[in-house]
Parts: sequence; structure tokens; C-alpha cells
Amino acid sequence: MFLEKKLAELSNVSVKPITYGEPTSASAYLLKEINLSIKQGEWINLIGRNGSGKSTLARLIAGFGAMHVEGKVYKDESTRQVPMVLQQPDVSVVGATPWEDVVMMLEQHGMEGERIPQLAEDALRETGLHMRMHQPVETLSGGQKQLTAIAGCLAVQAPMLILDEITAMLDPGACLHVMEKVRDLNKRGVAVLWITQKLEELAAGDRVLALENGQIRFDGEAERLFERHSLEEKSSCEELGFTAPYVIQTAWELQALGIDLHPIPLTPELLAKAVSGQ
Repeated sequence: MFLEKKLAELSNVSVKPITYGEPTSASAYLLKEINLSIKQGEWINLIGRNGSGKSTLARLIAGFGAMHVEGKVYKDESTRQVPMVLQQPDVSVVGATPWEDVVMMLEQHGMEGERIPQLAEDALRETGLHMRMHQPVETLSGGQKQLTAIAGCLAVQAPMLILDEITAMLDPGACLHVMEKVRDLNKRGVAVLWITQKLEELAAGDRVLALENGQIRFDGEAERLFERHSLEEKSSCEELGFTAPYVIQTAWELQALGIDLHPIPLTPELLAKAVSGQ
């Protein structure tokens, strides 16, 4: 349905930090030879250990920060600066209420004054905060603050969102609620770059990008990340040093016992269904 309009593309892009005086050595690359295309309505999980280059790649796509870039970077006119929500809920919101925060975002983006009230209300309704739009921010939960920040991004009608570990500081219930809301937005055509270290957040059919030492080491569907083609062969997940979710480890144990699970189930519900069908 979507996946037609190209929103951003990086062609053989490398990034070095800006230095003064001595030239930067080849080993100092933050990103190396990145080839990546992002299309409308796409959901991309960006994973990688600390220092792998996730934040640098996110900021490059978003259009923030100073960096030395080699290669070609294309962004659609509508994505010249992509909204980015960070993991600390209190940093993401600057207004005294959700309403004020979204209105400020619209004003900063030069939206016409007469359109602002309706756009703000629509965005807060989409994220489920319509009934709390005049509630003081300090009384909101961490998840509600993150949704407030996301509402601001939606209000400026951004076709793509970059969400940088936004569930890292949330409890499980808030994580689930925020994830459900963002998934709903994605189904409506908003492209999402979801940066996470929680592999249990990956869903069947998701595209996954795994970074290591500034390079893309895996680009494919989530199920492929966990595939073991034989009992002796490691999955891409293991080769990259990630700890697989418990449900994946259980599936691997069952496969070792001769139970065929293909594609590998990513949730307990899918695992139970797959086992019951044997």
C-alpha cells in the first residue's frame, strides 16, 4: 500500500567527526560506507551495541548536528529535517502542557496561526492525549510525555519519525502503550526509524538494521536475524553479540529437539501456535 515514495537514501556514505588541526585517521570513522533507503510507511528497527553508530546515523538522517559526510545523502523535500524523539521523557517536552508543547512545535516550524489549534488537537487525539491536553506536564507519566513529544512531530505533518530508545526508561505497561500508538501511526503511512536495544520489541516482518563499528552488518526481516540454518551454525543475532529474547532461545531449544519452527516465532503467542500445530 505504501513503500512507494522514497523519503531518504544514503549512497556509500561515511561520516567522520569534525576535528581541528590533525587530520582524522581512517579508524576514526563514525559510519563507514552506509547504503540505506527509507520509504513511506516503512518500519525500520535500528539495533546495535553502545558505540556502534546508531545515534550518528539517526542524526544524519534527521539533519541534526555538525559532521563530516562523504558520499551522497538524499532526502525528500518533506523530510529536510526529520523530527526526533529521545529516550529521556523530561527532555522531549518543553511546554507546560501537552497542548502548549505541540503548539510551540508548530510555531517553531512556521505553521500558519489559524491552522495551529486544529492541527494540535488532531495530533493529540491521534496519540490518545486529547483528554489530557491541558494537564500539567509534571503530572504526566513517562509514556504520556513521550506521546506528547510524538504528537508534536505528527502535528508538523512529518512523513517520518525517528524514535531513539524512547521506551528505555519506561515501565513495561507504558512501553506497550507507546509501542501500540506508534504502530498505529505507522499503519497510516508514517515511516518509523525505531532505535532500540530491546530485541523483544521486534515484530514479524519488521525490517531490521544492525550496526557494528559504524557499518551495517545486517539488513533484513526480523525473523532472519534469529535464523539458525543448522545446529552448528549461529544466527546473525549471535554473531553480532546480541542476547536473543527468551522466546527465541526457547524456539532454538525446540529446534534442537527436532521440532521444525519456520519462520521462527517472535512472540510467546506465535510460539505456542507453532508448537500446537506440530
